[in-house]
Amino acid sequence: MALTFPPIYLLKFHLERDPKELHRLEEAIHVVWDIREAKLVLGIVKSKSRATLELRKLGLDTEEVVKVQKHGAGGGQAKARNPHSNKRRKIDGITVDGKEVITLDSETALEPDTSNEDSFQRKRSAARGSSPAKSSPLEKRPVSSPGSTIQPSGETIKVLSLAWYTDSINAGKLLPIDDYLVYEGRVKSKSLPTRSNPTVLSAKVEPRRQVKIPSPTQRHSRHGSRKFGQQSGHSSSQPAKLIHETTSEDEAHSKLPPVPEYLHTQYSCQRPTPLHCPNEGFLSELRVIKQARTLKGDQIGIRAYSAAVAAVASYPYSLTSAYEINRLPGCGDKMAKHWQDWKDFGHVKEADEIRSDPDMQVLNLFWNIHGVGEVSAREFFNNGWRRLDDIVEHGWDNISRDQQIGVKYYDEFLQRIPREEVESIGNVVLDRANQIRDGFQMVVCGGYRRGKPDSGDVDVVLSHPNENATHRFLVDLLESLENDEYITHKLNVSMKNSDRGQNTLNWKGSMPRGKGGFDTLDHAFLVWQDPNWPSKAEDLTCDPDAKNPNVHRRVDIIISPWKTAGCAVVGWSGGTMFERDLRRYCKEKLGLKFDSSGVRRQGDGEWVDLEEGDGDLLVKEKRVFGGLGLEWREPTERCTD
Repeated sequence: MALTFPPIYLLKFHLERDPKELHRLEEAIHVVWDIREAKLVLGIVKSKSRATLELRKLGLDTEEVVKVQKHGAGGGQAKARNPHSNKRRKIDGITVDGKEVITLDSETALEPDTSNEDSFQRKRSAARGSSPAKSSPLEKRPVSSPGSTIQPSGETIKVLSLAWYTDSINAGKLLPIDDYLVYEGRVKSKSLPTRSNPTVLSAKVEPRRQVKIPSPTQRHSRHGSRKFGQQSGHSSSQPAKLIHETTSEDEAHSKLPPVPEYLHTQYSCQRPTPLHCPNEGFLSELRVIKQARTLKGDQIGIRAYSAAVAAVASYPYSLTSAYEINRLPGCGDKMAKHWQDWKDFGHVKEADEIRSDPDMQVLNLFWNIHGVGEVSAREFFNNGWRRLDDIVEHGWDNISRDQQIGVKYYDEFLQRIPREEVESIGNVVLDRANQIRDGFQMVVCGGYRRGKPDSGDVDVVLSHPNENATHRFLVDLLESLENDEYITHKLNVSMKNSDRGQNTLNWKGSMPRGKGGFDTLDHAFLVWQDPNWPSKAEDLTCDPDAKNPNVHRRVDIIISPWKTAGCAVVGWSGGTMFERDLRRYCKEKLGLKFDSSGVRRQGDGEWVDLEEGDGDLLVKEKRVFGGLGLEWREPTERCTD
C-alpha cells in the first residue's frame, strides 16, 4: 500500500542547481508552497546552521529546541539527551543549556494529520489549474497503515534530510524521523507569520491565489540601553497590500529566459560578473541590507545576502517577477519579497528602514574610518560614542595609529579617486621603480582594473623578471618616494618575503595556515599626497609654510617575485566575493590553497608552479586561471561585492 506523507515543504538549497530534479521532486512529493501548511521541511542540508539559514531565507527566525523523552509507561523521570551533563535543566518549554525544551512521551505515537487531506488535495489541484491527475507510485497517498507514524510539528519546525523521504519510499513505510532530523526549532514569536496577517513565505506563483506582500518590519523599541552585537528576532509585519495573480502568470513563467548554466555553480569565480547589470537599482537596495547585516555581526545574514547579491549581479536579464528571482541560486523567498517591494514601490522597505535608522547611521560613520571594521565600529558605538569628536575626546589614546590617521583624514579618504588620478599615481610608482632598476612591470589592480570610474584607493603590483631585482627593492622605492614628498604616512610596511630570501613558503613551515597571502609579500600601505600643484611656487613665495592643497590618498604597493607574480595580480584584481570564492573553489574542488603569494597543495603544503614560461604579467595571470581549470575572466567580469 502506498504511503501517506504529511504536508511537506521542500528547501531549494542545492536542488536549485538542477531545475529538472527540483521539479520532479516537487511533483512526486506534492509539496506545499507555504511553509505554514507544512508538517515537515525536507532538504539537502547536513548542519543546523545551514537549516537555520534556509529558514531565515523564508522569513522564519527560530531557536533550537531539545527533546526530552519520558521513559517508561508511568512517565518516569525526564532525561535530556546527554546523560552526562551536570547542568540544571528545566522541563516543558523552559530551557536546557540555553535551548528550549519540549517533552515527548516515547510510548506515544500519533498518526499523520489526514483530517484535512481531501480538502488539501483539492486546493492543490485547483491551484495548479487542473483536476487531480493519476499519480506515479511515488505520488499516491492513501491512508497510511497502522505503525506508519510521525510526530506532528506543533509549534516547532522540523528540518529533515531529504533521504528520509526516499528511504521511506524504499522501505514501504514512514520511517522514524530521529535518524534524519537535522534541526528542530521553535519560531520566535516576533517572526511567526499568522493567518490573520500572512507573510509571503514562497515566491512560487499559484494561479488565482492572493498573496500579501509584507510591510516594513517594525523597529525595535529604542527605550533603555542599546548595544550592537546582540542578535534579536525579526520584527512583526503590518497588514499589507494584496496582489491578485492569475493563470496568465504561468504563461509568463514559461517564456522566461533560461537560467544561464554558469549560475548553477556556487562559486562566483566561475561566473562573469560585470560592473553594471540590468538589475542595478534592485541590487543597490540589497547591498544596503547586506551592509546592515555586516555592521550587526550577523554572519548568517552576511552569507545569505552575499550569495544573493552575487547571483543577481551575474544574471544577464532584467528581473520581471518574484518567481524569476526565486530561480536564482541563493535567492529564496526573502529575496523574492524584497523584489516585490522594489517592483511595487521602487525601493525596498527594509532598506528604507536601515537608511533612516540613526543607530545604523552612526555605525556607518565609524565603519568608514580607515582601520575600523565592523567589530571596532560596534565597540565604538557601545562605548557611547556617536560622533568623530567623541573618539577624539574620549578614546584617542586607546585607538590604533591607523585609526587615528583614519579619523584625521576621514573626509579626504572618503573622496573617490578618478581614473586619471589613479593612472597618474601608478605612473609615478612605475617610473620611479624603473629609475632605480630598469625592467620593472606593473599592473594597477583593484577597482580601477575592474573598470570603476573612480576608486577608494590605489593598488599596484610590481614585479621584475630578474628575481634578484625584487629582493628588498621596496626599501629603495619608499626612500625615493619619501624624498620627493609623495608619502606622508606609512601605515604598514612588511618585508617578510625578502626576509626569507623570497623563497616560496609552505604552510607547514613558518607560516600559519590562516595567514593571508598579501601578508607574506613585501608591501607598503601608504598615505599619499601629490607634492605638486599649479600655484606651488607662488604660494611658497608668499608663505614658506603654505599647505599642500592636494587630497591625501590611500596607496598600496605590493612587490611580488616573478615566479608567483601572476597569483599576486589575480589576488589583487577581483572583487571580494570573487576572491573569497576563488579560495574556496581551490580548497573544495582542487585540494589547493590559493592566495596572492602562490598556490600550495592542501595535503603537504608544497608550492605548485602554475606560471612557468615566458611572457609578461598578463600572460602569467592567464596561466593561473588555466592551471586552476577556470575559464578566463577579464577583470571587468570579476566585479563582485
